[in-house]
Amino acid sequence: MTRAWHRRCLLLLIAFSCLPVAAGAAEPLELAVKAAYLYKLAPFVDWPANEFAAADSPFDLCVIGDDPFGPVLDRVVTGQRIDGHPIVVHRLPTAQRNSGCELAFVAGSKVQSAKDGLRQLSGQPILTVTDNETTPGVVDFVIDEGRVRFRIDNQAAADNGLTISSKLLSLAVSVAPRRSRPTER
Repeated sequence: MTRAWHRRCLLLLIAFSCLPVAAGAAEPLELAVKAAYLYKLAPFVDWPANEFAAADSPFDLCVIGDDPFGPVLDRVVTGQRIDGHPIVVHRLPTAQRNSGCELAFVAGSKVQSAKDGLRQLSGQPILTVTDNETTPGVVDFVIDEGRVRFRIDNQAAADNGLTISSKLLSLAVSVAPRRSRPTER
């Protein structure tokens, strides 16, 4: 991926973080911003080298549990690629190990709570995203001063084998840092 493309993605992320979201009537705008964030976050994350079987394998973006996006997410990602991988959206009722997702928006449902869904995906190379501050994923959407923003748990990313770009970390409202490893003697 070129530096110019990364810069454009970064500028779009900044622009999205500046869009105001009013209560009530702006809910469709809030969902559209979150849907766009889902695929705009991915270029700033490194997955393990063997994550994709081929250079053109799909990038699997999953919505797990109740789907708040509906057709908005499909429209936003239509024709988009992440590092050459076409984006394919999957809607799954529950999270399961080896789901094949690279990015999972974990909403939870009556069948499986977001907490249980995150537990199922933990330790796998999946960028988990939530909008539930009591059960945050690697990335957690928040409304900050009327704008959709996000928090990042960099340790949870490391636990899942992911590396998040410092550029993306700098845009987060807050970052839970990676724990430092004890020095060897």
